[in-house]
Amino acid sequence: MRILLFVLLLCATGGKRLRGQIVNIEDLRIQTTNDSTRWYGTLRAAFNYTKVQQTVYQWQADSRVQYKRQRHIGLLLLNYNLLKAGNNDFLNSAFAHLRYNYNLTDSWVWEAYGQMQTNRLILIRNRNLVGTGLRKRFLLSADKRSRLYLGASWMWERNEFLEEPRQLSWNRLSTYISVSLRPPDSKIAFVATNYWQPVVGLIKNYRFLSDWALVMPIHRKLNFTLNFTFTREIGLPEGAPVETVNWRNGLLLTL
Repeated sequence: MRILLFVLLLCATGGKRLRGQIVNIEDLRIQTTNDSTRWYGTLRAAFNYTKVQQTVYQWQADSRVQYKRQRHIGLLLLNYNLLKAGNNDFLNSAFAHLRYNYNLTDSWVWEAYGQMQTNRLILIRNRNLVGTGLRKRFLLSADKRSRLYLGASWMWERNEFLEEPRQLSWNRLSTYISVSLRPPDSKIAFVATNYWQPVVGLIKNYRFLSDWALVMPIHRKLNFTLNFTFTREIGLPEGAPVETVNWRNGLLLTL
């Protein structure tokens, strides 16, 4: 029971990364830089260890690096997560994502990207993909706190699975809508992103991600947070879970 409780607590604190087979790049973009900051990034690493009847440990590493100059933006994302109790892996995933953006106009952006990913819990030994497409901003409030983006791109994907079928390659269409709503003079914030990625010519084979986050003030420095993530993927090996759901509630104290 103590082992299970510890695992659940770790999952609650690290739940931001429990997103199954789709990486939500919209949520990971660095939005806090300005035109005078060319290089910006964060690096985080953590290790947790406990032993009651079994050994439980967690490795977590995360890095984001962004380069911005005039119309050019480069973004590098790295992530690794391992949560193990005894001989059981509760989390075992990693990805590397490199993206280049070129601002064609104030609202239109051309994107090109590549990604490597592994997630043994859903039987993905290795997933490599490259893609390119367009992103358009349809809404930007006067205070720049509320935004709406739509994007569409083509991507080629190669999968190596731990079970049959061992290898599969597809061309996919990747579409998404991302919205951030922050009313003026309010601490309420709502952010949502939805991805739909069907295989070209085989629309029943698709990936879907819906990711929602809500922040509501309770007191002057205390906020209630709600995060919900749902993913669904068709085309994985038979033993892999088709759907994953993650619901997280919490309190955020700002000092």
